[in-house]
Amino acid sequence: MKIVFFGTNEFSTTILKGLLDDGQNVVAVVSQPDKVNGRNNKIIFSPIKSFCIDKNIPIFQFERVSRDGEEALKKLNADIFVTASYGQILKQNILDIAPNGVINVHASLLPKYRGSSPIQWAIMNGEKKTGITIMRTNIGLDTGDIYFSREIEIKDDDTSSSVFKKLSTLGIECLHEFFKNFDYYKDRHFPQDETKSSYYPMIKKEDYKLDFNTDAKTLYNRIRALEKCYFIYKGMRFIIKFATVIEGNGKAGEILSCDGKTGLIIACKTGAIRVETIKPEGKGEMPAKAYMNSKKFSLGDYIENS
Repeated sequence: MKIVFFGTNEFSTTILKGLLDDGQNVVAVVSQPDKVNGRNNKIIFSPIKSFCIDKNIPIFQFERVSRDGEEALKKLNADIFVTASYGQILKQNILDIAPNGVINVHASLLPKYRGSSPIQWAIMNGEKKTGITIMRTNIGLDTGDIYFSREIEIKDDDTSSSVFKKLSTLGIECLHEFFKNFDYYKDRHFPQDETKSSYYPMIKKEDYKLDFNTDAKTLYNRIRALEKCYFIYKGMRFIIKFATVIEGNGKAGEILSCDGKTGLIIACKTGAIRVETIKPEGKGEMPAKAYMNSKKFSLGDYIENS
């Protein structure tokens, strides 16, 4: 079948590559418009656009695909549309173009974790499993009928990056199964159970700031989900990509240790976290123990706004 693929980020790019490696006939790709770097006005291509340029795949970028893309998409005469982390809601005029509809690769076990950041939210909420759902897109937000789902385990030390890799591989396997058995699946889809549905919004900038007025496990889940969380200390921003949960007694935000031997330990509402890697503002990432030798932190001090 002739496929038009809709996607923008790294997840989309991996899924697209899997379709091509599987021998599928992808005639064009639709991606979000280019972004502009606010510092130097440099145009930034999406990951999938860079891939398409390298592979000489036609790519379309519509500001609003449902408003601007209908005629161009009709001319492609595609049999089916496939979407994966595209970033725009498709209205009915786009959903009706391909005779076999629009198939979406969603990175959660629907109807749970509808929305644009399902991997991060699942980890933040301490879920033990997630997966890929192959679904038929309708006018709602991740509310269409389900063809099938496949699940994976979320381990305690998984991050959004590691889960992303697992789900990318699983997404490719699921699409392979779907197209290999298309005649079987095309009329076998079932509605989602709305009583079990949940929706989570897009991750915002304020979600990355750590609040130590919570338990250590919750904070740890946020750190591994977002991977670029930060706190403010003495007016300086410190980015934390990796930490561990340990026992500790102190007031929320209190610095319990800050030396080169034990590293940086910060008390939470209950328990504490040991910061394993730290990126001081304007510097590169390094082991927290190494940075503690700089004596920038003081024992018994508190993290700002904690």
